[in-house]
Amino acid sequence: MSLARDAHKVERVTITLVPRADERTMLQIPSTFNRLERTYAWRTSGSLNYMLVPTRISSHEIKVDLFVDSLRKGKGHIKNIQKTVQDFVNAKIESEWRGLKLESISRASVAAPPTSQIVRGTIEEILGASFER
Repeated sequence: MSLARDAHKVERVTITLVPRADERTMLQIPSTFNRLERTYAWRTSGSLNYMLVPTRISSHEIKVDLFVDSLRKGKGHIKNIQKTVQDFVNAKIESEWRGLKLESISRASVAAPPTSQIVRGTIEEILGASFER
């Protein structure tokens, strides 16, 4: 993944998820990878835009970078990014990420999200698993 030179800066947190012992066969890797465009796409949930980029996958844990961009600027801007991310992840675990439980969420840091197309070797292609659409 490469970053654009003057890319728009957003918040990035790393989420660590672990499989539940009783549901390992139903494991889904959280990602917003778009196979047609061969890049990670932005999605919207409530008052934030987000992009999920898996960075490490093993049988013990899954690490995903979550890029977050508030849809509202000024007064409506997200004040507590950690709480917003925690609520977002908990909602996803209850609905779409069954079989996973939250281990940890890192502190937010300013980052530029990936913007260019991926040529080859994405985690999605290597695993060939089902992903969030």
